[in-house]
Amino acid sequence: MKKIFKNISFIVLAFLFIGGTFTVPDWVLNSVVFIMDEDKPIGSGFLLGVDQDGTQFIYLVSAKHVIERVLKDSTKPLILRFNRKNKAGAVTLNIPTKFFNNKRWIEHPNTAIDIVALPLPIFDKIDSLEIGLFMLTDSTEDFFCDTNFIKKYKVRPGDQVFTVGLVPHLYNKDEKNLVLSRFGTVSSLPQYEIQLPGGMQKTYFLDCPAFSGNSGGPAFVILERDDKGAFLTGWRIALLGVVSEFVPSPLRMRKIKTDEALAEAVQLIENTGISKVVPIDYLKDILYSNEQIEFRNTIINQKK
Repeated sequence: MKKIFKNISFIVLAFLFIGGTFTVPDWVLNSVVFIMDEDKPIGSGFLLGVDQDGTQFIYLVSAKHVIERVLKDSTKPLILRFNRKNKAGAVTLNIPTKFFNNKRWIEHPNTAIDIVALPLPIFDKIDSLEIGLFMLTDSTEDFFCDTNFIKKYKVRPGDQVFTVGLVPHLYNKDEKNLVLSRFGTVSSLPQYEIQLPGGMQKTYFLDCPAFSGNSGGPAFVILERDDKGAFLTGWRIALLGVVSEFVPSPLRMRKIKTDEALAEAVQLIENTGISKVVPIDYLKDILYSNEQIEFRNTIINQKK
């Protein structure tokens, strides 16, 4: 398979952005796509590239609960909405999905982890799509804000973060995907598993509000210092994880009447502004699992 990303906006190793004010790079904004249920947008996903022995692969990354909603029917393709390159509007693509261990998505061995990845066979559509992509290689350093990065750069509560996602309520079928960025700070980065609905897992918390449709988008940390604590002349960004959901307030709930037989239901009425993020370590477990390495090797050997 030939290299196909020479005309795509992506960063290879540079993460420093010079200037007085940090702004989100175009490649980050263009990496986000809408995940669709028929003609209805329901959540966010973003693209990452993996270079294995000189052959490049594209993966969609999202929250598992988003993908599960649209891949329950084994006869349906995954539908993604991409912005057109140098043209108005967007295009939806029906993506065939390969089965891995009888599932059409690749999840973490810990089934409580709300993260998923899918290899995308969209190479023949690349030239017409506005895609931003970071290509992971053997020499890539400091792109993932994983456990080692957090220790190396002493990432702590108060450090700046931003998330990127799409809002279904702002969807216009005749216009491009509208990508929104939210800025905030690290609230907590526990380096151990805690008990959450679904099971034991490690989860990061950001003081950065999530919104409906934001699930599955990326979260980045922004640093102005190097590993020695010295100030940089710009900013270093690293992928912290995948947005899962907002944390609701357990003290602000009320009962409402539903339309069905006037039954009572509980409605959450307050978003605390704290968002749960799935740590990027879990995505690394998926992308560099023996299963995915073997899958990529099979593709490479078929092209020889």
